[in-house]
This record gives sequence, C-alpha cells and structure tokens, in this order.
Amino acid sequence: MDSLDTVEMVMAFEEAFEVDLPDAEEKTFSGPDEFVDWLEISLSNQKPNKAARALLKQLAHDQQWPELAEGLDGPWRREQIAAIVREIFR
Repeated sequence: MDSLDTVEMVMAFEEAFEVDLPDAEEKTFSGPDEFVDWLEISLSNQKPNKAARALLKQLAHDQQWPELAEGLDGPWRREQIAAIVREIFR
C-alpha cells in the first residue's frame, strides 16, 4: 500500500465513522484489528451516522447478515465497526 492508498483509507475511515485519526495514531495501526479496537473505544456511546447506517444496511444485504443492520439507532456495536473496517480494507 502506497502513501496515496493510506491517505484514501484514512479519509474513508474518517468519513464513515466521523472521527479524526491523529497522525501519530495512523502510524501505529498495522491492520484491521487495531483499527477496530481503537474505533470501538473511540465510538463508545455514539450512534452510526446516516452514511454508516446506509453502508451497514447494504453490507447486511450483500453478506446475508441481517443482524448487522439491527439496532442502527443505538450505539455502535463491534461487529458493525468490524464490517465497515473490512469493507474499507478490502
């Protein structure tokens, strides 16, 4: 992955999760699991935004995993965060 890919990925994360990834944090993430761990803590008690809810509904349909789209008016769940992270890393 080159630096342009990294910048695009960071932008996708920031848009989907409405978070700012500090430069220092970007350099410590070596894979999807670290992003999920950090996001789970950072997003505690926050709800998915409109774009994230739409993406989760689409992923639930595409992956035939309806539970992924349940409870979208509540706080983020780890499996929802992980599904979006996997999609972005893909």
